[in-house]
Amino acid sequence: MLFNAKIENPMLVGAIELMRQDEDPKKREAVLEEILKATFLCPATVSAPPFQGEDGQLTLPDNCDIQQKMIQDKSGRPLLMAFTSQAEMDKWLGQRAIRDFVYGFGMGFTEYADLMLQKLPDGTRGPAQGFVIDPYGCNLVVDRDMVANIMLRLLKRG
Repeated sequence: MLFNAKIENPMLVGAIELMRQDEDPKKREAVLEEILKATFLCPATVSAPPFQGEDGQLTLPDNCDIQQKMIQDKSGRPLLMAFTSQAEMDKWLGQRAIRDFVYGFGMGFTEYADLMLQKLPDGTRGPAQGFVIDPYGCNLVVDRDMVANIMLRLLKRG
């Protein structure tokens, strides 16, 4: 998980736009490939404020707890958010009072999959039912079942 990184995903955004114009299976596959390559901004709160490290970069203290923020879809399912850029994350943050307490962490597909598919100590899975790419933009939902299927495909690829 990257902290305080500049994230941009123009190829993914373009692939999603093309897929939305024409539901060609090749275009869906292109979107999937870009999702697998992408690093997204996942908004989260932290238990301790970051500080400026020796290299001048914002750094989190050791043993800092990170809590990913979620949003609900129309049916009430909790989804992690995956923003393709800071500008997209800013659409969600807007004028929220939490703005100063939320940070964007760079996460790839497998990190989202781990959060959704790993079992908790009590044997259940975490609350996230999937993730949504740019909820105030393209609003592309990748649900838990899709994530599991993509992970199986990746395992078969080797």
